[in-house]
Amino acid sequence: MSVKLPEKFEKIVTNSKQEWLDTRGMTRDELRTLIEGRVIRDQEVSPKVGEDAPDFDVEILDAQGKRTDKMMKLSSQFGVPIGLVFGSYT
Repeated sequence: MSVKLPEKFEKIVTNSKQEWLDTRGMTRDELRTLIEGRVIRDQEVSPKVGEDAPDFDVEILDAQGKRTDKMMKLSSQFGVPIGLVFGSYT
């Protein structure tokens, strides 16, 4: 599969300590293969700068950030400025 990795990913592969790799049960080559797969996937399916965002459903949170079980589709907000915060908060 071998692709040229962006510098930041190449540094991760090169600078990973053996102890870190051992705790994850992988070799440096396996780490490289994993990251190459991600880079290829990102190049193929990620939106490019200037393209429309893909449509998706998202749960609406209340003012305290609690789940509401109410969903909305991104496309329902067409023409309305919105802010999206992506992350894992568990």
